[in-house]
Amino acid sequence: MFRQNNNFILFVLLILLIFSSCHNKNILQVDVSNISAKVNINRFDKNFYGASPDDLAKIKQSYPYMFPARIPDSIWVKKMQDSLLLDLKQEVDRIFPNLDAQKSQIGNLFKHIKYYYKDFKEPEILTLYSDWNYMRRAVYVDSIELLTLDNFLGSNNRIYKGIPMYIRQNLIPERIPVEIANSIIDTKVAPTRSKNLLNKMVNAGKKLYLLDAFLPQMTDSLKIGYNAKKMQWIQDNEEDVWIYFIENELLYSADTKLDMRFMNLAPYSKFYTEDDAKSPGRVGQYIGWQIVRSFMKKNKVSLQQLIHMDEEEIFKKSGYKPKK
Repeated sequence: MFRQNNNFILFVLLILLIFSSCHNKNILQVDVSNISAKVNINRFDKNFYGASPDDLAKIKQSYPYMFPARIPDSIWVKKMQDSLLLDLKQEVDRIFPNLDAQKSQIGNLFKHIKYYYKDFKEPEILTLYSDWNYMRRAVYVDSIELLTLDNFLGSNNRIYKGIPMYIRQNLIPERIPVEIANSIIDTKVAPTRSKNLLNKMVNAGKKLYLLDAFLPQMTDSLKIGYNAKKMQWIQDNEEDVWIYFIENELLYSADTKLDMRFMNLAPYSKFYTEDDAKSPGRVGQYIGWQIVRSFMKKNKVSLQQLIHMDEEEIFKKSGYKPKK
């Protein structure tokens, strides 16, 4: 009788544990099936690059906001006929003859944003080239989303020869919805005024948590931009990183060098050990992400409330304990 009762108790506890786990896992798996979202993609890149100079006046009329008055037409004609840009056009047209697959992903992104922000208006997506700026991949301005397609051709594309792998590993088509989401999130989460590392980490964590909400089906590695090995390293060493921050009294330090070591884009984070190269860059952002996730599991607040909360308060109420 005792064995049966004990088994029953264990069964109930198991069910509760499974329910709790599912609840935490699916908290951002919201139903957006009844939300409509328009995705209007305007291929400026196809209309401009390689066009005849005789077509410039017509193109300028169609896209007046793309042609500042201070720049003479001769500059635009030169761009139209630039051999490097025409070579780039061949690659862009080969990888993106259309954007049908991306259109579906972007539509799903917009639905999730509208779920949390009822007044969100889908921007028109305008595709162009970045003029070799691999850091400026998507820009959200008013009602327009500027998307630089030359920044998503695939990490091994010949166009990216000479670019470090830690940068080009994210120059892939799969990152398009992430970069669009990031450009919109940047307009919603203001930078922290605090100069200490902890607050910067949590502020970055807010942005990554919004990615969780806007792209719930996407893998964590794709959201933060780590390859499989780097992702595994931070998951295996999260506790050690946290201990390092505490033992070296870095959390409340305002030393700007910490940004370069743990927050900024880099091939790896700098702990000044022989194993540094195994780590991913931006480990501070990853830890901040886990702090915000922990906070959101333990506190009933909306996304809008989260982004306006003080980073120190989020940390104190997060009950964050790194994974061992």
